[in-house]
Amino acid sequence: MGRANEQVYYDLIPSQNSMYYMFKFSLHKNVMQIPTSITVDAKLDEAIMKRAMEIEVQRNDCLRLRFKRTGDSIKQYFLSSVPVKEIPVVSFSSKEEEEAYLNEDAQRSVKFLRGETYRMTLFTNCEGHSGIYFNVSHIIMDALGISVFYADLFAVYDALKNGKDLPEPLARYEDAIQKDLAYLKNTKKYEKDKQFFIDYWSNHGKPFYAGVHGPDLLLEQRRKYKDPDLRVPDAYDLIHDKCDIVRRHVPPEQAQKLFNFCRETNNAPENVLLLGMRTHCSSINFRTEDTLQIVMCSRRATLQTKHMSGCLAQPLQLHTVISEDKTFKEALGIMFNVRTQLYRRADFPYMHARKLQMEILHYRNSQGPSCMMFTWLPLAFPEVNGMHISFRSHNPGRYIMPMYVFAVPTLEDGGMDLYYLHRTSYITTEHIDAMHRNAVKVIMEGIDNPAITVGELLDSIS
Repeated sequence: MGRANEQVYYDLIPSQNSMYYMFKFSLHKNVMQIPTSITVDAKLDEAIMKRAMEIEVQRNDCLRLRFKRTGDSIKQYFLSSVPVKEIPVVSFSSKEEEEAYLNEDAQRSVKFLRGETYRMTLFTNCEGHSGIYFNVSHIIMDALGISVFYADLFAVYDALKNGKDLPEPLARYEDAIQKDLAYLKNTKKYEKDKQFFIDYWSNHGKPFYAGVHGPDLLLEQRRKYKDPDLRVPDAYDLIHDKCDIVRRHVPPEQAQKLFNFCRETNNAPENVLLLGMRTHCSSINFRTEDTLQIVMCSRRATLQTKHMSGCLAQPLQLHTVISEDKTFKEALGIMFNVRTQLYRRADFPYMHARKLQMEILHYRNSQGPSCMMFTWLPLAFPEVNGMHISFRSHNPGRYIMPMYVFAVPTLEDGGMDLYYLHRTSYITTEHIDAMHRNAVKVIMEGIDNPAITVGELLDSIS
């Protein structure tokens, strides 16, 4: 942290550094943005919504973050106030026109180093319903930060429209930045967490890359490098990073069955969903017992942080070895235990944990054992004056990893959407459909019979 002319400059915190790393080493800078939209089944008052956005910028301090280069590093600072640029208002005559317009913007870089940290558009769809499109740099917001933003924006809109008091202010992201920077100076805590990751990568063997696309890439590189024991291929390609996004719906009866199971057994939905996906990946990769997925931890465990926007999430590498004789219930327990250990060290910088992994397991930058990243996004938009709110994610066009999966409850029907952002050079829609279908099948069978073994589940989808 530094101070010049009364302006306080902060280093990036670990969560932001993970995002900036993607930006810094990617040829296509749109890898570091999150384009989303929400639609309401009504017509919004556009003038009031624009006023709500002006107020939101003052309430949500991450929207007032700005960045500057200082040598080889990036510094950030908060502006005390920011005028909101004119927000475009557009109308669409068809779903195809809407999709084309929003996707074009989704794939245009948000230039955070030039003072543009987000773009917003108000729109009316072909059914006459209002929507808000929001494309934001990942360096100022993560997925849950976006959820907080949308919820607070609509709460402000509701207050303005109905003459009510404004809702309670959001917690300050600046406080979280100060706390994270203080953690890095806490040598005792940092070194203790560092030792955990040294042991984590040293004592459990080399993970196996169980790709959603099957073993072809691995087998090809075993031949290329003349290494029949190669376990992790070069899957991080900075050139062939074109991506697409597909959405698959889990109907209400299956989604509610999963949610009820989680409540009854004290399981997190992400734990159950990951076990389903993991089982499919195992089935198409020699029935491997060893897989690794990256889980995005929101790091919002307190009431204050749950009422805070900004970028706080950290990637955690969930490495599990689950033998076929384990039951569905036991497999969930293994994943829960590893996940819990990682969550307890969620403040430790991902980039530091990744560096330790590379040093201990002798990986190149292009090697990573994770076949996917996963986020559980528990959106909870209440009705606003009887309006129902639906969420969508859009395709940024480029992505650094093979696949990013995030799951979102669909409040309009009680179901759940899974978004699969995938590299088109490796993964096809057919690969995604197979994983989605088998993951849901595994989960439903496991919920019906928690004593079923992993081997039996593998047999049922092989």
